[in-house]
Amino acid sequence: MLLTKLRQVLSYQLSTAELIGIGLLLGVPYLAVGLVWSSTHTEHPHQLHGADLVVSFLGSIASWPVLLFANVCMT
Repeated sequence: MLLTKLRQVLSYQLSTAELIGIGLLLGVPYLAVGLVWSSTHTEHPHQLHGADLVVSFLGSIASWPVLLFANVCMT
């Protein structure tokens, strides 16, 4: 019974537009939170300049969940 339901769910096909829509629904909030996180935690990048600063900022946007967890564990 459970295996049949699982196969039915896994065999469901999505169109490309639906996959793009799901990506946007998940990606926009993730990037928005990352942007807020990176904008409010700016104590580290003061010593960086140029490309290093840009890469650090983009990296902190992409990895905000890890940084959030590390920040909670450090305090």
